[in-house]
Amino acid sequence: MKTALISVLTATLLGFASLASGRPFDAADFTAILFTTGLVAWTVAQYSREARPLTVARPIRLTAPLAVRSAAPVASRLAA
Repeated sequence: MKTALISVLTATLLGFASLASGRPFDAADFTAILFTTGLVAWTVAQYSREARPLTVARPIRLTAPLAVRSAAPVASRLAA
């Protein structure tokens, strides 16, 4: 919630600054500034906390046959 409030406040302040400078400020500018500020605030919030350690899991070992035996030896087959 704090990120959304910071983005709305920043977009509003930038809108007032744009209005004071004489440049027209419309809803598209407000939305772009709001999105960009929210993205920056979210990124800062993600990198400002300490990363959680990964959970330790044992590896999964699948059983495999040691040798594959064929049904009939190749030398015993005769060509027609």
